[in-house]
Amino acid sequence: MKVTRHIFLFLFFQLISIVTANACECIQSNSIEKSFNDSELVIHAKILSKEYVHYIQTLNPQWADTINRRIKEKGQLIDLNSMASNVVKVKIQVIKSFKNKTHLDTLIIFTPRNASNCGFTKFEIGKEFLIFNGTDFLKNNYLKGLPDQKIHLKNTFWTNQCTRTIEANKQDLDSLTLLVAPIRVLNPKFKKSEYYLDSTNNERIYTNADILPQFKSGHIDLIDFYKSNGSFTPLENEVADTSFNTQVSFIINPNGRISRIRFVNSELKSAEKAIIEFIKKMPPWVPGKCGNNFISYELILNFRFVSKRRD
Repeated sequence: MKVTRHIFLFLFFQLISIVTANACECIQSNSIEKSFNDSELVIHAKILSKEYVHYIQTLNPQWADTINRRIKEKGQLIDLNSMASNVVKVKIQVIKSFKNKTHLDTLIIFTPRNASNCGFTKFEIGKEFLIFNGTDFLKNNYLKGLPDQKIHLKNTFWTNQCTRTIEANKQDLDSLTLLVAPIRVLNPKFKKSEYYLDSTNNERIYTNADILPQFKSGHIDLIDFYKSNGSFTPLENEVADTSFNTQVSFIINPNGRISRIRFVNSELKSAEKAIIEFIKKMPPWVPGKCGNNFISYELILNFRFVSKRRD
């Protein structure tokens, strides 16, 4: 009886330790831009199917037996082959890729089945979601301390409730569309003051204003203008998709016209001439204002160029 009791207590405390280890703790980012930068997969997708699978079914078969053996060697009371179905497997149809290096139209997404393991529990067949990939929390629990190998199935991704994965909504879709747009306005954060004096004529150049300059009706018009007037040579490489960002500064004068074009940062020197020509084609902007006065305002645009892998 004492032996049985000791075994029971041992197993009880082992169970408690596993449950405690699985408790979900995470801090979600409030910034969609940070979430985008932290993820390698960001997609708008429709759920085609949903099923529950064993964790071992998410692993590369050639590693599964090795992982089980190493777990037993560490004395852990876990058998991945006999565990309950603790993973949600969803097959998704990609509607729009904001970031997706696989280029596939259908993908498999895994997430822990339970919220206690940080699982995302809101997937429903037929509904649309914005999916950001994240950490496999079950790997941290069951495979902790094992060598960090590429153990997951190819072209599968994990998500969890600590990411920004959410049912698709217009606000986040619009924000992501602007994030990946080929051109967008940047806030010149490197300027601390609201204006500085131009060294040549002591003119006030504002970096903050009551009303900011605007291209026609807004950013969407700017993107449309880019598509119609931007003439940039397509980029190709033989390795993988790569993006290049080039920031260009210019002054929008009180009459809305542009002057003093300069590059703040340039990751693609070969595009500089085409960028300057594109900016010179722009019609007058709606100028910025401080109080009732139109002002000279320094604006920075980011040009994003994507180099596609040559297949």
